[in-house]
Amino acid sequence: MQPSEHESFMHPVACVLVASGSEDDPVGALRTLQAHAAVNRVQTQGFSGANVLFYYVLVHDGRDPGVLQTIDHTFDQVRRAFGQNLSLLKINSNTDLIDADTSEQSKISSIWANTLSTTQPLDPHPDSVFGSMLNMRDVTALRDTVKQMMVRGIVPHMQYMIRVLSDQTANQRRGITGRLFSAGRRYFGTAAKASNTLTGVDGDTYFRYDSAEAQMRKLADYSFMLKDFRFAQSVYQVARRDFQSEKAWKCYAGAQEMVGVCKLMLEVHATRAEFDSNFEDAVTMYLHKTHAPCQHLAIRCIIIYYELLKHHKLYSFAPTTLLRVPNSSGALRAMACEQAAYAFLKFPNRPELRKFSFYAMLAAQEYQRAGIASLAHRCLRMVRLSLGATLATDESESSEKPVDDKSLDGSGTSRALAGSNWSSIDSYINHELGTQCMAAQDYDHALQYFMALMGSDQIPPKLQSKYLQELLQLYLESSDKLDLESEKELAAGLDGAQNKRVELSVPTIDARMTRVIMSPDLEGEDGVLEWRNGGAAPSALVNGSADHRCSVGESVAVLLVVKNPLTIGITLNGFTLDCHFDAALDAKATNGEESESPAFAITTVDTVVLEGGQTSMVTVTITTHCAGRLTIRGATYLLCDILPTYKTLKMPGKRLNDTMEQRVTPT
Repeated sequence: MQPSEHESFMHPVACVLVASGSEDDPVGALRTLQAHAAVNRVQTQGFSGANVLFYYVLVHDGRDPGVLQTIDHTFDQVRRAFGQNLSLLKINSNTDLIDADTSEQSKISSIWANTLSTTQPLDPHPDSVFGSMLNMRDVTALRDTVKQMMVRGIVPHMQYMIRVLSDQTANQRRGITGRLFSAGRRYFGTAAKASNTLTGVDGDTYFRYDSAEAQMRKLADYSFMLKDFRFAQSVYQVARRDFQSEKAWKCYAGAQEMVGVCKLMLEVHATRAEFDSNFEDAVTMYLHKTHAPCQHLAIRCIIIYYELLKHHKLYSFAPTTLLRVPNSSGALRAMACEQAAYAFLKFPNRPELRKFSFYAMLAAQEYQRAGIASLAHRCLRMVRLSLGATLATDESESSEKPVDDKSLDGSGTSRALAGSNWSSIDSYINHELGTQCMAAQDYDHALQYFMALMGSDQIPPKLQSKYLQELLQLYLESSDKLDLESEKELAAGLDGAQNKRVELSVPTIDARMTRVIMSPDLEGEDGVLEWRNGGAAPSALVNGSADHRCSVGESVAVLLVVKNPLTIGITLNGFTLDCHFDAALDAKATNGEESESPAFAITTVDTVVLEGGQTSMVTVTITTHCAGRLTIRGATYLLCDILPTYKTLKMPGKRLNDTMEQRVTPT
């Protein structure tokens, strides 16, 4: 950030001039540096003006033993010429004397690397080695020189300037007398006083650096930097009135900002109204009152306010503060919304998960507008997890049972939200995540998110039709790139080509309503047991030892109740059953191990048309050709004649209520 005319923080307080001890005339070298054009600009264009402090450093290189005998004499000569603001820095640049200890070199390099990672996070040379010509003695000498410069030079100089400026601005800080003096000077003063105000290149009104108003701002800034916050606050308040009377809105906003900072730095438990109005007024002035909107200064003010609120753990004030970031800030606005969301998780009594989800959604939308898809994806995934945690928390409070963290993973979130009022938001999140994964060519996760969109009856028909078309289009474009075989939850237990099928919630097949119809006659070698439920009467599929028995060559009709939970029509093409056959030992001995004839035959229903919400009965016939055990594992079909789909037919057991996922998952 470049220095601004309305404050003295970014303006130099001191100027450090460095000369080598091996110079023939170090005093002349320092005088030449002091007369440099850059130094003259500091004296004429900075807040300090002619009062800028000059601090001199004489560097002695230990590789030249001849200079060691005269360095003390040279140092005394420079001190007589420039005074006590002088330090002698002794370092060694002789590589032969540097220790070969690599751990010491890495420690020295980390001193600069850690600082640069903070000030320059996008370092073009991240693997650079710093301080390779120094040892730990040199680093200690550098630290001592900097400490000496601060203790002997800069801090005393600032304290001296505070005393001088305090005497110069005493009239303005004299309460009602000072205000009357300022008013009389403004209305009855000479025309020469009007030259104190200037118009900057941005069109705003400023004050000359030698004017009383600018000197008061400098006095307040110096007091603030030396941690005299109470005195600095009083000076800021007096300067604020002068800036407001002169309509110098940028200067007024800066003073108002610093008044709020001083209140929070005093560690006083003040009410929100005592400091929030200062920051709100400052941001408003920066954005709307100045001639050219100072958006960067407004954002700086918001960030400082937010960091101070975090220091005092006043997280309830943070969301309102962060949302003052302008909408035109792009990624900064998104980052502010995301930080506002995190603030709701740090509330002292209880985290506000719903509000966290809301602001995280806003952050995701802002990241998308800024073109940062990865951060938008992260925010949306956090929303899915937080919504699942919200339902889990509410359910645990009503049932007085603890929440199981395993129930809040990504796979169970959509099922937990399916029957809640948050299903529409969950559908929107799944669609956005799926679209982002498609753009990133992550087709496996994209398919997962689009599959999660199927099955909710609370989505409007137009959106359901759109989501279905996008799911089918995704499969057509990326079927050769999908890794469905590795998704065990999608194709559990399938063999061969049926591995490459997905398991959707559309349509639903209730295994408890599935029926098996046997032949009424008892002829045949295997017809030795009574048929369950009396011959040809429909009998239910069950798990366990109670098996259905039929003769070889007998046809068995399997009746499945298929329901479309959507509000739009779908078609199931090539509907059939997936079965596994284990031949009996006597059948293997009779037919031989290498028999290529099929052990059973299954009919295929060409097309099943289901309108929105319709329930239909589908009949599939199975005929066995040899003795053995036939297990029906599921149903396979093509959804809309495009997407190969698999539905597991497993009878549900006893309802489990141990975890939150088990309690909220419909049976």
